[in-house]
Amino acid sequence: MTGVLLIAVVALGLVVRNLLARMRALEAQIRDLQLGGVPREATTYEPVAVVERPAERSPARVRLPEATFEAPTAETIAAPEPAPFSPPSPEPASAPAREPVRISFEGLVGGKLPIWIGGAALVLSAFFLVRYSIESGLLGPAARTLLAGLFGLLLIAGSEIVRRLPAVRDDPRVGQVLAGAGTASLYATLYVGAALYHLIGAGSAFALMVAVTLAALGLALRHGSPTAIMALIGGFAAPLLAGFAASGIGPLLVYLALLIAALFGLAIRRGWAWLALAACGGGFAWANLLIVMMPGGGLAGVGGFVLLLAIGATLALPSTGAATRRPWLRLVPLIAGFVQLLVLAPALDFSALSWGLYLLLSAAALWLGWRDAKLAPGAGAALALVLMLLATALLQPVHMVAAWAAVAITLLFALPGHALLRRGAIWAVIAVGGTAGPALVSVAVDPALLAPAGWGALLFALALACAAISWRARASASPLFRVSPGLVGGAAAAALLAGIAAVEVLPDPWRWSVWLAIGVALAGWSRRAGDAALGQLAVTPLFATVLAVVLNSDGTRAYVASVFTDAPAAPLADLLALGLLPAALIAATGWLLIDRVSRVILGWIALAIGLSLVPAMLPAPWHAAGLALATALVIAARLPLPGAAAAAGISTLAFAWHPIAELLWLAGRSILGERLPFLLLPPITAILRTLALPAALIAGALAWRRPVAGVWRQRAIVAVAAVGVVTLYALAKQPLSIGDAARFASLGMAERVAITQALLVAAWAIGVRQRVLSQALLVLGLARFVWFDLLVLDPVFVAQAVGPVPVFNLATLDAGLIALWLWPWRNDRRGRIALLAAVLVAVAATVRQVTHGTILTGPVDRTENWLYSAALLGLAIVWLGIGIRTRTAELRVAGLALLTVVTLKVFLIDAAALEGILRILSFMGLGFALIGIGWAYRRLVVTEPAQT
Repeated sequence: MTGVLLIAVVALGLVVRNLLARMRALEAQIRDLQLGGVPREATTYEPVAVVERPAERSPARVRLPEATFEAPTAETIAAPEPAPFSPPSPEPASAPAREPVRISFEGLVGGKLPIWIGGAALVLSAFFLVRYSIESGLLGPAARTLLAGLFGLLLIAGSEIVRRLPAVRDDPRVGQVLAGAGTASLYATLYVGAALYHLIGAGSAFALMVAVTLAALGLALRHGSPTAIMALIGGFAAPLLAGFAASGIGPLLVYLALLIAALFGLAIRRGWAWLALAACGGGFAWANLLIVMMPGGGLAGVGGFVLLLAIGATLALPSTGAATRRPWLRLVPLIAGFVQLLVLAPALDFSALSWGLYLLLSAAALWLGWRDAKLAPGAGAALALVLMLLATALLQPVHMVAAWAAVAITLLFALPGHALLRRGAIWAVIAVGGTAGPALVSVAVDPALLAPAGWGALLFALALACAAISWRARASASPLFRVSPGLVGGAAAAALLAGIAAVEVLPDPWRWSVWLAIGVALAGWSRRAGDAALGQLAVTPLFATVLAVVLNSDGTRAYVASVFTDAPAAPLADLLALGLLPAALIAATGWLLIDRVSRVILGWIALAIGLSLVPAMLPAPWHAAGLALATALVIAARLPLPGAAAAAGISTLAFAWHPIAELLWLAGRSILGERLPFLLLPPITAILRTLALPAALIAGALAWRRPVAGVWRQRAIVAVAAVGVVTLYALAKQPLSIGDAARFASLGMAERVAITQALLVAAWAIGVRQRVLSQALLVLGLARFVWFDLLVLDPVFVAQAVGPVPVFNLATLDAGLIALWLWPWRNDRRGRIALLAAVLVAVAATVRQVTHGTILTGPVDRTENWLYSAALLGLAIVWLGIGIRTRTAELRVAGLALLTVVTLKVFLIDAAALEGILRILSFMGLGFALIGIGWAYRRLVVTEPAQT
């Protein structure tokens, strides 16, 4: 049944092949017609009638521009007439290029699978034949093995025969299938004879397997990839069949090397990159198997084998064509070799041999990268992997070889990297990594390898070497943010090495200053080279310093306490290492940077640290004064830092928070009517030292220099003036020292009037030069008069001595002086109203003092009541007279309003208390007065338009 199926499959394959050939011919003719060319004279399967062409037709088949092409008619194949089209440009007479082969379901199932399935069927037929013979007992083990071998040889012979048969020689797949099936049969025969029946010894089986492999390689040159695949599989499986433990690892490695070399040769001959990669993979697979199965002492040869395999595969792959299609494939064997040696090193106990193998392969990678720029990334990968190996080795309990290996790695990679620095970015990476990498790994994993001084000297020397890399790569500087491995990488490595060197040789506070000095150097190099990325790198030491300070708070606790508390001043060393040097170095870094934002940020940080130095040096009571002096110096120096003076002033204000808080509490209590605010005042020495002296220093600087922006200058002046007012207020409270109720009753009004009038005098004195401040003082004085003298602490309700002299007493003078200070604003409507109100209060205060004396409290008697009416009537007449004379309508209206109020008072209040002739005379006098006023008002005002 199997034979019938085999014959049917072969017949079907031949029929399908014939049909496919005819279909390809038809497709070629149709494609020629579509392209406008003449059909190719190919082999036809049926006669086709061809139309004769004119004799003058050009061999190049050039058509006229407007002509249309008529397809030739065939007797058996009728082609449709194509539509007219524009003629292409003239071309030489040549067959059009074939389209790329596309894999389709029909082509796969109809053209490829039957043949390969047939080959598999042949192999299975041999298997079932042997099985049948075993089950039937017809043949013994030797006969079965012999017949299987003969069957394989017959298949191989058949592959050579079909290459010469006219019927199938055009299809190479038939020969490929037979050769592959024959090779597989021979490998199976050797396996059965050696492993199952033990008819062949291990050595003989191995030799025969090698012979079959060589034959398969030779057949692969004739029949193609299927036979090569069989040779690949059988060649690598042969040692497993023979048993390699008995003969030792040496012959096995020699065999594998020869096999891989043969496979590489075949891959190069046929251009099979896949075969070279597969051979390389097989070699690495055997290396891993040997690492698992063999003891550590016998693995030295495996390391050499891996070394040769990685180098050989890297050199062989370009000849297979892989470099043109996928250049990165050339790096795969090299990197795989490094990884394999990385796995092998622990098995060799990180001995000198393992390091020698790794360094040899690294040297080969560097050499290959020097020969071919496309292989240079392999050298970079070698550096990364060898640093991993170094870190792993240094973690072992005993690693003296690793220390010397670090030196060898540095020399091996750093020297070529420096020499080839300008050949590309990868060589810059190798130069930087080779110079700094081994030392950084060593000091990080095992700092006990050297003494701190030794580490410091070594790391500083390597930092100079990395700085030289950055200097040599300065041509790659860019004003845009573009990281250059040589320029930026070299500078970064130099900074890192120098920073770690400082850690090794300096204690905590001083190493931070060295880090900031490194930032200054980077900023200067950025400015010199004009590179933006270097400028960003220059800020990195500052971040590292801040992180170190945060993590090591013990070293900065005393300094911080001296700044923000009343703790003693910090030691001089801390003042230098934590205050002066950081501020100066950060300021220098910011000044050297190109980026404006970074400059401003670093300037602010430097200013903050510099200001912190002031309270750290001084006792707590003098913190605000010292900061005020620093603020004055900032103003005088005109620092090129936006808002520097304002920030310094705000810091001064912040350190004066204690007396300011007490004064704010005092102000709140006073507004609510506190009669003894003197008891709530801070000590006058604290006010003078913490508020007055700082305000004076800042005011002097503002008067000498004008660097502050307009809005901030005005705010500073107002703040200084406020402090001045508070200071004067505290000083004004000192002479009288009103600390009890008796002194308040005798001196409270006098002190309050003096303070209010002092504010108004100051407002008048600076009115021309500081209009805003003058108005603020005026409003403050008027507010004090209204709130305290008329409402909260009015002497009419709160017993306070105003003086015994009529008119020249505190109540009258207070209101009268208020009217005097309002006189300059008489042309303003609101100013006139306030002025008239102050005059009215002064008149009323005079009447009250005349009737009551120095203490104004008490009830209103009849005399006082009539005096109010008379005085207010006289005031109304005066206002009317002045208003009529000056033609001021508002003054006349005020006089009339006051007159109306007085009239109502007389009729409703005063007259009700009189009887007899006094009431008659009262009404008579009021009547004549009102008639006279009305007549005069109508005569002088109504007949003429009033002036407003």
